[in-house]
Amino acid sequence: MNLVRALSLFCLFLCCQFAIAEDLQQAISASKIIDLTQALYEGMPYWPGTEPIEIRRLADYDQGYRMHKFSMWENIGTHVDSPSHFAVGKGKRTIDQLPLNELVLPVLMIDVEKKAGLNSDYLLSVEDIQRWESQHGRIESGVLVVMHTGWHRKFSEPGTYVNQDKDGVLHFPGYSVPAARLLLERDVAGIGIDTMSLDAGNDLSFPVHNVMLAENKYQIENMNNLDLLPPRGATVVIGVLPVRGGSQAQARIFGLIE
Repeated sequence: MNLVRALSLFCLFLCCQFAIAEDLQQAISASKIIDLTQALYEGMPYWPGTEPIEIRRLADYDQGYRMHKFSMWENIGTHVDSPSHFAVGKGKRTIDQLPLNELVLPVLMIDVEKKAGLNSDYLLSVEDIQRWESQHGRIESGVLVVMHTGWHRKFSEPGTYVNQDKDGVLHFPGYSVPAARLLLERDVAGIGIDTMSLDAGNDLSFPVHNVMLAENKYQIENMNNLDLLPPRGATVVIGVLPVRGGSQAQARIFGLIE
């Protein structure tokens, strides 16, 4: 290969790299970044029947460094359910098998905070989704849909957030099965919510889990600050821990608003 040809190829390579870098910069540019994650700390809410998070200090500055040991269940805090979480997803994707293109994607926010404020057992309905689509356009394939209930505001008060009555029944909003099925028809990548479960707290048969996970979709629970997302036009980055073979895992999640 002569020198002229080598220089030409090198210049072409540099141009391609600059073009890729520019495309990436445009793709991740945002005017605002929203943290959609609940912090992990001792005393935070946890699912009844499981165990609270434990954070134990193993070393401190008198030893030259600080180090902690964390002990927690998969389902505490802001976390992602993989399809393998329920028996209907047996043999389907574990948490480490979720591809990156499903973890960096457009996010659509459906606001039902007023309805959830009037009814702690509120279920997102097909009509809610259709009303949203009439205002903001049809839900596209491959997006994350999140249900904003306002429940994240209660997170610092575990008793209010879990909302367990004297009979042991939990009360917080969730998705209805017909709404979940409609979102499956739209072929969403996953769904999320700012409560402890995609299912309403008073239904421990977990019908929405069974419907969504059976179709190899993922779910996100205990999200934060969903009210700061626009209905459309934001991108979400889901930094889920890639636990090999895990059914669920904690995630740092943030939204990029154009």
